[in-house]
Amino acid sequence: MKLIRTGGVVLLMLTLSLSGCLGRGGGGDDITGRIPADVDGADDNVLYIGHSFGRPFAELTEEYAHTAGIKKHAQYIEFSGGESGSPGLLWEDTEHQANIKAFLDTGEIDVLVMICCSPEFIETLDTDQAIWNFTDYAVEKNPNIRIGLAMPWKDYPEEYENADEYAANSTLDLWPYWGNLSDDLREDYPGTGIFTFHHGAVMYELRTMFEDGELNDDVNQLTGSKKSSIFTDAKGHAGEIAKDTGTYVWLNAIHGVDPMDMPMANQYTVDIREIASRVIAEQNDA
Repeated sequence: MKLIRTGGVVLLMLTLSLSGCLGRGGGGDDITGRIPADVDGADDNVLYIGHSFGRPFAELTEEYAHTAGIKKHAQYIEFSGGESGSPGLLWEDTEHQANIKAFLDTGEIDVLVMICCSPEFIETLDTDQAIWNFTDYAVEKNPNIRIGLAMPWKDYPEEYENADEYAANSTLDLWPYWGNLSDDLREDYPGTGIFTFHHGAVMYELRTMFEDGELNDDVNQLTGSKKSSIFTDAKGHAGEIAKDTGTYVWLNAIHGVDPMDMPMANQYTVDIREIASRVIAEQNDA
């Protein structure tokens, strides 16, 4: 069984715009429509199970990985909206659990990514039995699989007056507990690669920069059009600049790719690679 490379990848040093190349219709088929029968053992197969605060990054990561020279990255998604996309409720749902197991039954899923937060974790801040259930099943089917635990951002951002208030009532507070949970998982599965990442932190960084006037050429309002806003609706779904920046965090977490080794995103005045790099560095220093 192959292992996905986590460092030392050969990157394609391109000088092109990511617009129309990475993400938003860059030429791939419908990732969300892929089924277990599509899984190819020759590929580096990544399965994301979760909600819409993770799905767009999973969808874009394949094209980003290909641009980084990781041509065998193949992405699969089992999606369920809102809290129903948390590990706990996915496990409790008979159909979703069966679909996820069908992917894992191939024995060819190299990375399984789950996203916070199950009701159990919110209530206890230290347990989420469903993560153990999925991990146990995944490791049984592929002993070399790696497990990724993703942390999203706080929803309903406009309920908070400014970036400071938003960050003070955010998933940043959950992040240390999520790390503790991943440490516990690592202890129970010492032979399994387990990694944790907080792509949601990109949202807090972008909102701070917007309010400080550092995104004036790229973002016109906090919520609105996907092309000129951080969020697209009251729930807090990601606009394009948030998707593109957050996908660098996913690519780094899964493949170890430094955002600064990727092509410049020429559709933005700000260098979103630097934003992602700051977020990654803050997580590594935590």
